[in-house]
Amino acid sequence: MADIRLLELRNTYKWGGGPDKTILLSAERHNQKRVEVVVAYVRGADDREFRIADKARARNLVFYDITERGKFDFRVLRSLRDIILRHDINLIHGHDYKSDFFAYLLRRWLPERRIALVSTAHAWVMLGLRGELYRRLDLWLMRRFDHLIAVSHATKNEMVDAGIPPDLISVIHNAIDTEAWSPRQATLTLREELGLNSAFPVVGYVGRIMPEKDLETWLRAAAVVAQQYPKSQFVLVGEGRDGNTLGQLKQLAETLGIADRVHFPGYRENLLPVYATFDFFVLSSRREGLPNSILEAMAMGVPVVTTDVAGAKELVLDSQTGYVLPQGDVQGIAHALLRLAGNETLTHHMGPAGRRRVEQEFSFTHRLQCIEELYAKVLGTPRSPALQDEPARETA
Repeated sequence: MADIRLLELRNTYKWGGGPDKTILLSAERHNQKRVEVVVAYVRGADDREFRIADKARARNLVFYDITERGKFDFRVLRSLRDIILRHDINLIHGHDYKSDFFAYLLRRWLPERRIALVSTAHAWVMLGLRGELYRRLDLWLMRRFDHLIAVSHATKNEMVDAGIPPDLISVIHNAIDTEAWSPRQATLTLREELGLNSAFPVVGYVGRIMPEKDLETWLRAAAVVAQQYPKSQFVLVGEGRDGNTLGQLKQLAETLGIADRVHFPGYRENLLPVYATFDFFVLSSRREGLPNSILEAMAMGVPVVTTDVAGAKELVLDSQTGYVLPQGDVQGIAHALLRLAGNETLTHHMGPAGRRRVEQEFSFTHRLQCIEELYAKVLGTPRSPALQDEPARETA
């Protein structure tokens, strides 16, 4: 039996997002001699489009899909308790306010088991009063955990400003598998499917279609580019929790006069052809942690234009791998895109520079080593002999 018996716990919906990719890939890649992993997802009973279970089973993971009826269904606690007892779990890793809440209650319920608690702050992205309430609840819970991971220095600063002791937090940036995310792996694009064969530039976005992504600014910047480039096309890949935001964006595209050039192809399982379609990638978010979509675009050699949101500015080197602009800056985003579109030499430099940065600074293998060493430290188990003298470069 491994020293670290881990329950990865997450609450999400439909296909998930960047944190879910990280959780599933981590569970698959952990050193099995050190870490035995069980993955459990809590999801709403009305979620008919939940796909994460399929992804977990395809990776042959030990996986539980737990249905929640209502905001806090305490039957979920019983299911999680049974998983803990069945697999002799000694560490729970939460990834959002609700999984942190369940982890906290489970440790209180099972004090004799001495379960350690770790949480990753992926960011609190929900806007409005409800989002602020959830953020405050999560920060209250996190103060009672054994250790915390922030996916960016900006996220750690937010946590410290909220009163969490700095020494309770390690910064471990998100990372991706650069072998899988490579232009060499992309044998197809969406250009023929969407009728983009003669288009330039093709400007793209991948992510949830939600208010915090500020895709209104995205479309307004696209309209400026469209005036200068009659063959420009704009592709926004993803879906939201409901269709409200999507409907509003389609109406805005009509109002801006670019509806015939804006494509909403919905959620796509295989994103390699998606990124291979783009000339440039734009993220206009107001709330993020450390966006996996930026890492994916950079790994695919696509220049990135992003707002200066949280960890995004820790990924993109302004004027080297892309451009970083203030949030809501329609003209700034548009001008950055026009600068890229009008300078082929610049584009050919920035794309490969972004790829190199991901390879050198955001290695998934190194990230996983940092996580395993953190688990070992929290549980007081021996460190990996191969890493005895190697500091965790991405922690702070």
